[in-house]
Amino acid sequence: MEEKPAEPEVREEAAVLADQPDGAPSSLGGSQIKKRPLWLWAVVVFLKVIFLTPFYLLIALVAFGGGVGWHYFEASAALDLSEVERLEVGALVRDLHGREIGRAGTMSRLLITREDIPPHFVDALIAAEDQRFFLHPGFDPVGSVRAAWANYRAEAIREGASTLTQQLARDVYKLEGKDADRKLSEIAAAVRIEDRYTKDEILVHYLNRIYFGSGFYGLGSAARGFFGKTPQQLTIDEAAMLCGLIPSPSRYSPLVSEELARENRDQTLRRMRQAGKLTSTQLDTLLATGTIVAKSREHLIDRGQVNYLLARVERELRASLETRPVPITSLDGLVVETSIDLALQQRAAKAIDRHLKEVAKKAAAAGAPTDDLEAAFVMMENRTGRLVVSVGSRDFYKSEYDRAIEMTRPPGSAFFPFVYAAAFETGAFKPDSPVFDAPFDNREMGLGSIGGILGEWSTENPANRWDGHIAASDALRYSKNSPTARLGLQVGLGPVRELVAAAGIQSPLEDAPGSLLGNSEVTLTELTLAYTVFPNGGTHAHSPGMIREVRDASGKLISPPLELKPDPAMSGATASAVSACLTATSGGVTQSGKSGTTPAFTDAWYFGFDDEYTWGTWVGRDSFTPLFPLAFGSEFAKPLAAAIVAERTSTSPAVPVAASEKP
Repeated sequence: MEEKPAEPEVREEAAVLADQPDGAPSSLGGSQIKKRPLWLWAVVVFLKVIFLTPFYLLIALVAFGGGVGWHYFEASAALDLSEVERLEVGALVRDLHGREIGRAGTMSRLLITREDIPPHFVDALIAAEDQRFFLHPGFDPVGSVRAAWANYRAEAIREGASTLTQQLARDVYKLEGKDADRKLSEIAAAVRIEDRYTKDEILVHYLNRIYFGSGFYGLGSAARGFFGKTPQQLTIDEAAMLCGLIPSPSRYSPLVSEELARENRDQTLRRMRQAGKLTSTQLDTLLATGTIVAKSREHLIDRGQVNYLLARVERELRASLETRPVPITSLDGLVVETSIDLALQQRAAKAIDRHLKEVAKKAAAAGAPTDDLEAAFVMMENRTGRLVVSVGSRDFYKSEYDRAIEMTRPPGSAFFPFVYAAAFETGAFKPDSPVFDAPFDNREMGLGSIGGILGEWSTENPANRWDGHIAASDALRYSKNSPTARLGLQVGLGPVRELVAAAGIQSPLEDAPGSLLGNSEVTLTELTLAYTVFPNGGTHAHSPGMIREVRDASGKLISPPLELKPDPAMSGATASAVSACLTATSGGVTQSGKSGTTPAFTDAWYFGFDDEYTWGTWVGRDSFTPLFPLAFGSEFAKPLAAAIVAERTSTSPAVPVAASEKP
């Protein structure tokens, strides 16, 4: 018989070989079977690590990212999406004479609908801010990578990574900051918004909320404020300019920098060309077009004061309502009566602008800069402290910094009346007490080597006149530095500090002799408040504010009562004595007040008062550099104050408020 192949033995041999480690000798039949070399085995393992590890890591990252994303998405379920379309009606604000100023809490928006937005504006917005807006679900990873690459190539931040929906979410839910938690919350909220609203609805809500700079919130307000038009009337170049403002509206506003506004307009136009929304010919024509901002300068100043007052009243109103036993968070339906005279406020701002133009001419003649001159003015009621006028900047659209309440500067010689008041309060000095006017070393007052005109006690100014022994009242009347320094050192800083604190000055006085000569910084408003002690017989007015009363939608009075009357800062006799020193009659006109100048001529001040009001004025530079040599408060602040006070008799009406205009 024919024998069959021994297959089981072959299988058995193969099994044995399989059990041998790589490179181990085989014992079958006494022969050696070669396996793969150790180095080849190492190469295989290495290649597996190189090619498979990133894959595993990618899977792990995707899983982790998905888990994190789901966490934030679930957390965003608690958001009230109806807030997206909810804009406050705000509180109606009226001035002293019952004239409507506007609405606080609405940012003076002029609301628009989808039909109000022209197609070329949408094209400009998408090109400038979110090129994949109609494609993404609320966030755009592709756009983020593109923006990062574009910014890297430009070595500057040229494109943002947030979509329009993310920006809307950030505004609605007040998601501030730049950390990862805020960004992930923003993305989750954006996805929720996209799920709830259509793209057109998101556009409308976005454009009704976004800030365009210079006090203009929303497209309706910006179109009216910058160009005097409705959104439908905007040209392509105007639309591109507005969209170019969005990344940094306070910097790029054409009312702040025409150069930056045009640069960003041109960038938007070029992106529109890249997106196919403009032809090359159209682009060239538009780039050569000068986009002109509407309205006269006086009109813009008037509008700026309206926006400033509404913002200031809103801050004061919200602070007041939060202190109630049951805080009121919404301003809707409230009616706010203020002490502000809108017409006088606007005339004061224009008077400041005219005055600074004249100061600029003198600065130019002296070889000093002319581009950063600023001024502020405050007028308040003596009894209540309520503000009638408060102008914090030359042009609110160019600078929203409120120099009336936020800026602190040394008042210089405008501080002298409080040194003499402290001296008279001790009983050791009277208005007719002799004080010594003679050279005095600046260094003893902690002013270093400052000399010149203001340092008449210094040997650095040998041409100055010294009057020897003179009455204290004359030393104050003529603003003599040397006798004031000697008197202040005799009285001491402690009594002076106590008196000015009682007079309403909350800013601290530095523990240095120079504080006796006005070297410690104060705000314009608090020093104006302190000056009310003189017409008030020694007691300062209530804390300054604009609001007289607040009523709810039903007409119920909800405004808080005035605080208790402050304690006297000085006796009536002292207040009367100082007032007499500050009062003079010229040409049949009696005026009471005191100018102030700092040693380096950085700040010029004037404070005046009558039986009803007290007012204060500051002129200077934000850079804290000198106006120019010999820029005294009596010559550069006092005339401005006089011009504004004279405006009280003017009958010109206030400019109608922006909130009353319809696009």
